[in-house]
Amino acid sequence: MIERIVLENFRGIKRLELIDLKPITLISGKNNAGKSSVLEGIFLFLDHLAPESFTKINRFRGLVPSANSSSLWETSFYQMNMQNPLQISVTLAGTQALLEYERDDTFVPPVDLNVPNEIVGQIISSAISNYTLKFKYQKEDYLEEGHFIVGPMGIVRNMTPSANPNAGAIMPVTQFINAPIINSHSDSFIAEWIGKLELSGKKHKIIEIMKFIEPEINDLTTIVVNGNAQVFAKIEKQLLPLRLAGDGLNKLLFIVLSISVNPHSIILIDEIETGFHYSMYPQLWNTIAQTAYENSCQIIATTHSYECIVGAVDGVERAGRSSAFCYYRLDKNSEGNQVYRYSDDLLHTAIATDMEVR
Repeated sequence: MIERIVLENFRGIKRLELIDLKPITLISGKNNAGKSSVLEGIFLFLDHLAPESFTKINRFRGLVPSANSSSLWETSFYQMNMQNPLQISVTLAGTQALLEYERDDTFVPPVDLNVPNEIVGQIISSAISNYTLKFKYQKEDYLEEGHFIVGPMGIVRNMTPSANPNAGAIMPVTQFINAPIINSHSDSFIAEWIGKLELSGKKHKIIEIMKFIEPEINDLTTIVVNGNAQVFAKIEKQLLPLRLAGDGLNKLLFIVLSISVNPHSIILIDEIETGFHYSMYPQLWNTIAQTAYENSCQIIATTHSYECIVGAVDGVERAGRSSAFCYYRLDKNSEGNQVYRYSDDLLHTAIATDMEVR
């Protein structure tokens, strides 16, 4: 579980620190306060071993993938200024680790890159004419160092192995969830998740959860149509393509599947309230809190909605998980990014006295 995160020079954040995160953490604040950036920073940290990690976080914003370093990396640096290093420090399961990126105009790639020989020269030429992104990841005595290079085949990562490989850099499975991510996943992907739960005898739990949005749903099934697997909801005696069942049902299914098929994972949910009627917020949070607890997952979510905050307090309490919940309000002023942390008890008091907590 993540207990602390510090972001420096990332997106619109000069410096921001969240301490004492809980298994269920909710973040709110005004537009441009850095809510989505916190989730993206966590994802980048946990996914940094993937060469396409920057491409992924740009896709979360709907940015078209590009092989141009200025649009690929610079958008992740504070005010797109790469003169100062981008740093993400995370305390995970009691151990602190630091990930750092900075521009490097001097690096020349070695000729033994793991790419076809005919394009080695093009990669070296690209690195010399443009620039590379230097990175360093350190966790106790484990150290990764290397560079990201934009070449004709996309992004290439050159890394020097750690002198202490046994320390490892194993990261928990991490799922980022927002509307574009849900819409971009194919039915076959969802069908695979549902199949895993059916094989493990847990699909009935998902059906029961779906009933709180659509009480008449009896089953979820996969049917191959024109060679493509499609997921259908069985409502009474009719089969309805899941894509036509409404945003709320599809989003809820995606969230609970992400948790259920990836135990011990970290689930990042941006604008969690989107697609749900405000009257459903308490039950939504009750469901998420219970499912996350059963699968030992950490939930970190953002919201714009006061009703969602109130619903979270109510729903987490119903699930008996109040001690595992905390809330952060982010703000931004001339002095930079500000963070206000509320425990469950303090948030209860603030809501009871009509204090503004968004």
